[in-house]
Amino acid sequence: MRLRCAHCEAQIEVEDARAAGRKFLQIKCWMCGRSSLLDVAKPDPDASTFIAEPLAPQDGPAGAIRLNGALSQQTAILDLPADKLITVSVVAGASLALEREMTQPLLTIGRLGGGADMEIDDPQVSRLHCAIEVKTDAVLLRDLRSTNGTFLDEKRILSAFLEHKSEFRIGVSTLRVSIAPA
Repeated sequence: MRLRCAHCEAQIEVEDARAAGRKFLQIKCWMCGRSSLLDVAKPDPDASTFIAEPLAPQDGPAGAIRLNGALSQQTAILDLPADKLITVSVVAGASLALEREMTQPLLTIGRLGGGADMEIDDPQVSRLHCAIEVKTDAVLLRDLRSTNGTFLDEKRILSAFLEHKSEFRIGVSTLRVSIAPA
């Protein structure tokens, strides 16, 4: 089951077995770090991704743990700068010349047919392999627990800052991030 965080809109993979038979589930977002008590009943049984809205305090089960909101002050806001154009392009691999302009502050990258925002034709790439996030003026690359890893300067990374013309490798594909004035 794929959820979308109501706070930052990151995609969250939840094993169906973990949610089976439960009405409520405690989820921690991999990106913003916020935990929410969520109603996991799908509004549309055919949907592959849906936005899981946090429950109001009175809707949760008795004794559920609540966050006091202190974490939200430590979390940077995802935001595309109005004066910059950020483009992700494949510079080596089967999807050579594939290009995607970032129109949202979060772009997921994964294997063709896997449901990512940008899909690469590379069998060594996970369905949701990595993400590029923009937080004010910082552009970050995050590995999404991929099987084969995300590499920047041939070093496996979990998270790294990207600059103009930074290149990174997923599977056998190399991608470049271009940050130019709008």
